[in-house]
Amino acid sequence: MKGRIFNIQHFSIHDGPGIRTTVFLKGCNLRCYWCHNPESQSYLPEIGLYPARCIGCGKCVSSCPKSDGVRSAIFQNCDGCGRCVETCYTGARKQYGEDCTVDKILSEIMVDRDLYDKTGGGVTFSGGEPYMQTDFLIELLTALKSEGINTAVESAVYVNWSKIEKTLSLIDLFICDIKSADDEKHISATSVSNRLIFDNIKKLSVCANNLLLRTPVIPGFNDNYHDLSAIADFIASLPRIPKHELLPFNGSCKEQYKTLNREFKAENLTPPSRDEMERFADIFRLRGIDCAINE
Repeated sequence: MKGRIFNIQHFSIHDGPGIRTTVFLKGCNLRCYWCHNPESQSYLPEIGLYPARCIGCGKCVSSCPKSDGVRSAIFQNCDGCGRCVETCYTGARKQYGEDCTVDKILSEIMVDRDLYDKTGGGVTFSGGEPYMQTDFLIELLTALKSEGINTAVESAVYVNWSKIEKTLSLIDLFICDIKSADDEKHISATSVSNRLIFDNIKKLSVCANNLLLRTPVIPGFNDNYHDLSAIADFIASLPRIPKHELLPFNGSCKEQYKTLNREFKAENLTPPSRDEMERFADIFRLRGIDCAINE
């Protein structure tokens, strides 16, 4: 079996305990306007263009099967075949989306095995939405558990519960975003309702081995007492209250949008200050929630 990934990041320290390797699976069923991984959204392979690196050699034109003889296909006309990437020696083009076997991914993961053992780390699957490739995710998790490696999955849990249920025994840490308690605001910001998400979080609070909830703090969306209090009240009402983290917005991904010729709707937002984040964290702490700021 093969799955589609767009990155493997070594030495991660924000995606679970210890030093970790984060595997990013391609494809997502949400469209958060502040998304930090725009290359994760589509399941299809994509080509990113870095104009500053281009020297105009023309190799991409001659290698592209959809070229008009003057320029290579890019963005709307591109099918992501990657031939231009193979011939571009300056790195002006990069392919997002590689079909890999479980064995291929494991061979890269195992390079970091000593780090996991020394730091209590492991492997985290992120995206995109890992559950858009559930069968592949299960194979990866099963292989890692057979090696005794700690596993974590980051998910928006906007999926049928049956998919999550199949993986629970294979996951040591479940990391889930909770963006807004207001369903209309959630739809306007992410394109989907939060009702299925909240139902799944309630179940996870009982069934998951270890659950961590995260809230991205987005200026003009949920960076206020009312919205964060509503999220805190929901968390405090769960059968088992999980740990919680606040993630301050940052616009470091804006160049990534440009390489994909997409508009970054959050480009002009100002990240919250440390003092603001501490005040936001207190909203949760006053309700008995173990809340940290993950920067």
